[in-house]
Amino acid sequence: MANCPKCGYHLRMIDIKPTCPKCGVNLLYYNHQERLAEDADAAEEEHIRFQPKIDRVKFSFIGSKWHIIRLILIFLPIGSLFLPLAHVQAAVPYNAINSDVSILSLVTDVLGKLNLDVVTAMIGESKLTGTAFICFLLAILCVFLAAVCALLNLFLNTLSSSPKGFKRNMTLSCLGLLFAAVGSVSFLVFNAQLSKNFGEVYSGHLGIGAIVLMVGFVLLLAINVIIKKKNIPVKYKDVSEYVEHIEKRKKEIAEMEAEARAAREAEGIRVS
Repeated sequence: MANCPKCGYHLRMIDIKPTCPKCGVNLLYYNHQERLAEDADAAEEEHIRFQPKIDRVKFSFIGSKWHIIRLILIFLPIGSLFLPLAHVQAAVPYNAINSDVSILSLVTDVLGKLNLDVVTAMIGESKLTGTAFICFLLAILCVFLAAVCALLNLFLNTLSSSPKGFKRNMTLSCLGLLFAAVGSVSFLVFNAQLSKNFGEVYSGHLGIGAIVLMVGFVLLLAINVIIKKKNIPVKYKDVSEYVEHIEKRKKEIAEMEAEARAAREAEGIRVS
């Protein structure tokens, strides 16, 4: 059980009344105003601690015209994934294929209907299609990895003004560009291999989405370098008023505690 906040009496399980059995003070409302003031001080301290983080997040998005341009460019790689990344056409008997490939079709059509046993057989047993289907799988993997980098660029843009923000942004954009380039080259190899061996029934080409995806990551790299060179300082909200108020409160509390301690000491001297 707790102690009485006024006289220090140790409350027992049978002390169920809202008043202290020794001094009679109301336990619920004793020093109520002081406790409210302490809660207010704690809230202000929390505000002072988090306000710089909020300012950095806000600055990362709209700190200057360059930050706004970067925010717009972040959506370019994401949007490009929904454009045609490639186009394939195959005159397969009873099931002709003539379609554009985007991130949506990769999820719904390619991955949803992909027969890994057939692909594995073509990789391991066929000299004509082995390299082609290795590149096919690599291209799909790279598209999804590039998509992850594009999404992380959006979510982690909130941390762009942190000490490691520039390195993080550059790393994500470089990785996204690398995956987009490797995926494009892999598809071109896949396309060239199938066109060479099955040109009478297959054709394909790289789509505008793949190009926009790579351009988007290049532009992100460029805008991050520009922002770094501009070295625009973060605009922090002035919280000195809250700091002064807390310092004043701490000083008042220290003085009150000193007076209470002196009073207790004087009382002890009189009793002895």
